[in-house]
Amino acid sequence: MANYSIFVLGESQLSISVSQGLDGLDQGTGIHLIGQTITIDTRTATEVFISDGGSDTNFADNDTNQLLDGDQTIDGVNFNDGTRVEAEYGITLTDGTNTWQAIAFNVNNSSPSYATVEGIAFIGGPGEFPPAGVTLTVVDTQEGPSFAVADYVTPICYGSGTLIETPNGYARIETLRPGDKVWTQDNGYQSVKWVGSQDVIAAGRFRLVEVPTGIIFNFSPLKVSQQHRLVIAHPVAELLFAAPEVFVPAISFVDAGVATLSNEKTACYHHVLLDNHSIIRANGAASEPSVNANDPM
Repeated sequence: MANYSIFVLGESQLSISVSQGLDGLDQGTGIHLIGQTITIDTRTATEVFISDGGSDTNFADNDTNQLLDGDQTIDGVNFNDGTRVEAEYGITLTDGTNTWQAIAFNVNNSSPSYATVEGIAFIGGPGEFPPAGVTLTVVDTQEGPSFAVADYVTPICYGSGTLIETPNGYARIETLRPGDKVWTQDNGYQSVKWVGSQDVIAAGRFRLVEVPTGIIFNFSPLKVSQQHRLVIAHPVAELLFAAPEVFVPAISFVDAGVATLSNEKTACYHHVLLDNHSIIRANGAASEPSVNANDPM
């Protein structure tokens, strides 16, 4: 038996060019979406908790063991504990240059079940959701998707032990709770809305980036996910980008030879949600939090 979570973008967070949206009419293959467009309006994903009584670690189609773990709200609708959920169909999307894979997240509580698809979940590393506001074209769909839970996109994250600035000094990220205050650059001390964590096999795109002390004014090594954006505030930023500060994905520091990928075999990802787009301090370095509730990102 496995307990895990999937981060889902609700259908109401998407602009879809076909009137029926994600819902299938006479089949659950998603074929009605081929050639249609989907635009993400906001990337604030809902964490859906799942209890899987089977022996596999995949979230898939037609798996009767996949049940909601507790009463939950998905895309504004309340669902009861134990309701069956599944990956109804797969979709491949492109912006003309980049390609993303996703699944249609379905709460199996209608007849037929594919007539009400609640949202989509993407495949990829932490933070690898497509950008908001960009038109994506569906170029392929797949019946019967099955992806390992570890392959689903999660919010960007900090590694265990990261110190976040609060009114009472720096606190380990794993001790933060909803309602705690954290320092923000432009909005004073703001309340944490949500925190989450996830244990992963730290391989490939799931390896954390380790930024050495002092590279971005951090007072100790900083470990973050590869797509986590860190702030560079330096005359060079003004020269290159005509801005006093810029956000740079952590993996870019590895590409530049000033940071490395961690050799840890496993890692615990920690996520923090704030209401507004704010810069916070982690180990003394300015960075974006994991996600902001009101930020389309």
